[in-house]
Amino acid sequence: MPGIRGGRSGTADRRPCPPSAHRPIRLGNGPHPDLGGGGRCHGGQYPVDCRRSGPLRGCCTMIDRKILHNISYLGLTNVANLIIPLVVLPFITRVLGPTQFGQYAWAVSAGTLLGLVCDFGFNWSAAREVAIHKEDRRRTAAIVAEAYAVRALLFTLTGLVIFTIWTQLPHEGGVGAVLSFVPLIAFCNLLTPPWLFQGLEQFRIVVFSSMFGRLIGVIGIFALVRGPADAGLAIMLTAAGAVLPGLVTFRFLARHYGDVLHLPTRAAVGARLQSAWRIFTADLVIQVYTMAQTFLVGLLGGPVAAAQYNIGDRCLNAGKGFLAAITQAAMPRVANLAVTDPTAGMRLIRKVMLMVGCVGLAGGLVMGFAADLLVMVAFGPDFMESARVLRILAPVPILVGVGSCFSSLYMFNYGEGKLWSVMLKVAAAINFGTMLGLHLLGVDMHIAAPIAVVAAESFVFCLAGYRFLLAVRLGK
Repeated sequence: MPGIRGGRSGTADRRPCPPSAHRPIRLGNGPHPDLGGGGRCHGGQYPVDCRRSGPLRGCCTMIDRKILHNISYLGLTNVANLIIPLVVLPFITRVLGPTQFGQYAWAVSAGTLLGLVCDFGFNWSAAREVAIHKEDRRRTAAIVAEAYAVRALLFTLTGLVIFTIWTQLPHEGGVGAVLSFVPLIAFCNLLTPPWLFQGLEQFRIVVFSSMFGRLIGVIGIFALVRGPADAGLAIMLTAAGAVLPGLVTFRFLARHYGDVLHLPTRAAVGARLQSAWRIFTADLVIQVYTMAQTFLVGLLGGPVAAAQYNIGDRCLNAGKGFLAAITQAAMPRVANLAVTDPTAGMRLIRKVMLMVGCVGLAGGLVMGFAADLLVMVAFGPDFMESARVLRILAPVPILVGVGSCFSSLYMFNYGEGKLWSVMLKVAAAINFGTMLGLHLLGVDMHIAAPIAVVAAESFVFCLAGYRFLLAVRLGK
């Protein structure tokens, strides 16, 4: 691991390669011996992957073996985190029934959203910073310590707010019955910083622990949940699945950063808050209109509407796990190339775009044409409204997949961060405006929500795509 004892250090990973094995590279330090001083390479040193066979293969191949490995690791964990709960979903919907399952789905959605608020956008800002400074162990340890301190501070403040609200709500029905479980879900999710392993390009560290943790929670649900009265138990078992990867993370930090990991100063925590708040607001906007739909549907439409929407949303997220794996694995490499070799970074974005476009198109076709069969077989006739949700959401996989290349990979890393932030805020306004407008017109919330998602994602796709194509045309 770069910069970590016991792994391959940054120096060990870079060795001189035969001059004939490489084409000229535009950026770097020092002339290439075969270019007569006219071309430059990485200081005469190349990644280990450059030693692959073939005269033109190596560091010039942007989607290299490490990125593909990271895509597979991320895809495995993302899909497992979505597929494993989907395995239990037909069981839990039938055991809990529409109302209690709606409460369960709302609590999980609210807890996930609270965890994202407390994470303060570090999945963007900290991941990029770790990717740039991953060979500096002290800098990486400082980033982790400051991020955990911010998480603890925000969790304490939001927990007090939720407790105050909980004391004023009825506890017998509706979402108030499960509000007390929301901080527990957030706490368990905050134990692991996935952005750390994303920045280090070491995804395998938490892949299997995450899968096993989720699997243990699912087994517990099958074994212990017996009826509608067990909705709270189902929520706790779902939250417990995040504990195992948290323990693995602490062991990893103690082993590789224990000698340089210290409590941050107040000034450092304040500086971290100040530097990340702008990205946090943009990231929160993303999460509100992509992950908080069940939360909003439950508030405005009740637990049954939340149940109908949540099933469609979970099926969509199972497909989006593949897309997220590809873009998240490419993110640290694009962030690095945007600084060291922007042209190569743009080439990598186009290759990633092709991959996610194919996956997104396939997922959309399945959602559009197999929704009725999928819902009837898996969840039964009580949830057939979820098939309507799936059909409405069918365009989303390709919009999100390709749109994330335009927005997250290009705009975020190539100096268009302010426009990126404004664009996401406008998309959130479109999402909320569409949802509330349709709700006021009498459209059911479980139908208004997916229409609003499609509208917001279409806006992001069009605007971010225009900026990317303009950059390509101008030769950036």
